[in-house]
Amino acid sequence: MELKHNYSLEEFINQTSQQDKGHGFFELETERLLEVNLDRQVWAKAGSMVAYHGNIKFEREGILEHGLSKFVKKAFTGEGASLMKATGKGKLYLADQGKKISILHLENDSICVNGNDLLAFEPSIHWDIKLMKRITGIMAGGLFHVRCEGIGMVAITSHYEPLTLKVTPDRPIITDPNATVA
Repeated sequence: MELKHNYSLEEFINQTSQQDKGHGFFELETERLLEVNLDRQVWAKAGSMVAYHGNIKFEREGILEHGLSKFVKKAFTGEGASLMKATGKGKLYLADQGKKISILHLENDSICVNGNDLLAFEPSIHWDIKLMKRITGIMAGGLFHVRCEGIGMVAITSHYEPLTLKVTPDRPIITDPNATVA
């Protein structure tokens, strides 16, 4: 009788081994695991480090590291996940509770993200906690989000495959804040 699959340890290792895909600073190792090819610094969600190798130092975000204004906003709103700073050179692997990861390269763009769904971003990205200005967003239960803007990489997470709904002035979209990522 011929086996359809080879369940050997060697085959398991071959199928799951880390592969350098050469995509740069952020790479999707799998759809749920982010590889950061670190050669300087990255901001990541605290507790998202799965593994690393190389000379990397981790520091929790300081209380006033991003200024008093952001500290007060985070304390008042509860928005924005706790961050950690990884500095050094090596490979860093990040994940967040098995969520699917999407990588975005901002080129003087901006995106508003639910703070719990912001996995990592380059230090060149400027971020702030913002109040939603639309009454529909407030009525839907969401008041605050994290706005990321500038030039650089941002990794966001979602529980399933993301769906983009285009919004125009004549076609507003109303979403459940618990289902809205960005």
